[in-house]
Amino acid sequence: MMKTTLVSLSCLCLLLAGCGTEDDPTAPPAVGVGVYELASIEVKQQWRVSARTRAVESVQVRARVEGEVTEVLFERGGRVDANDPLFRLEDDTYREQVRRAEAQVSSRRSALELARRNLERGLEIGEQGYLSAADLDRLRNEAEQAASALADAEAALRQSRLDLDYTVIKAPIGGRIGNTDVTVGNVVGPGAGALVEIIALDPIRAEFQLTDREFTDLMRMRSQWLETPALDVYLLREDGQRHPHPGTMDFVDIAVNESTGTVDATALFPNPDETLVPGLFVTLLFESKQPASGLLVPEQAVQRNQLGPYVMLVGPDRTVSERQVTLGPRQGPAWQIESGVEAGDLVVVEGLQKIRPGIPVEITRYARDPVTGLLAPSDLIQP
Repeated sequence: MMKTTLVSLSCLCLLLAGCGTEDDPTAPPAVGVGVYELASIEVKQQWRVSARTRAVESVQVRARVEGEVTEVLFERGGRVDANDPLFRLEDDTYREQVRRAEAQVSSRRSALELARRNLERGLEIGEQGYLSAADLDRLRNEAEQAASALADAEAALRQSRLDLDYTVIKAPIGGRIGNTDVTVGNVVGPGAGALVEIIALDPIRAEFQLTDREFTDLMRMRSQWLETPALDVYLLREDGQRHPHPGTMDFVDIAVNESTGTVDATALFPNPDETLVPGLFVTLLFESKQPASGLLVPEQAVQRNQLGPYVMLVGPDRTVSERQVTLGPRQGPAWQIESGVEAGDLVVVEGLQKIRPGIPVEITRYARDPVTGLLAPSDLIQP
């Protein structure tokens, strides 16, 4: 029995000794990734805000006198110029009023001339003592009343002529004219409401709100605006295309709205082709005129976790680490980085799904293709 136990122990020792001579597990194989080396470049500060377009000028055309519409002189949706006739009203009544007012003016003028002659004769014979002071006062009063009556008649004539002019309803501004329900035969007047609306489309205004930080930055630049604008303002349509005419800031409110934490502002854009219309949702792109040094990280390198945006870096030992970053404005297909990385760092742009912090990698350097603007391995990009 003792002999059997010793044999078993010997075998166990041999097995344990054999296990101790096994090689240690090998390190995991390196993972291939694409990296982009950060470099300091000259960039223009940018930021974007949402905006809605508004007409700079719009007018609801109304009738100033009452009358039956005899002509509609425009095409709905068409272009009209200032003072173009839009509607013509029946004007026989107003012409007759003008004739009566002219006759009244003529009568009052004759009465004034007679009263003045009577006063002149009264003054002549009054000096000879043939007319009392009371009679002279009466003649003066009659002359003054005749002058007042003539002034009233002339005012009535001017009003009647205005009423006659108002029978032709004209465009107060130039622009695009909208739809109307008014047709020939309708009776319109001051109480009929708006007959049609005209909207001036060139230039057009974009209304938006600035955050308190953006407002502070703009106020810092305001002294420069007075001479040379420090910012270029562009309008981007819904399809991302840029409006061909840059705009200008034309209004920034003087205080932050306490309820929203924003500041109302507007920008003005030339619109000669009238491709922009009121009510559009657009994006405004603000870009500083003077470039400054900065770091741009390709957008595909930026990921997010509970702490915010981060990138994966490859260190000198070819292992991966995670780095939180602070993003600045977006610059096309890249983000400007305010902190967290520096020039010379290698950020992973390809193979992110295969890596985690601490693992070794084999790198392929990527660069931006100057023709397509896309990232590609450097050795595949044609010089």
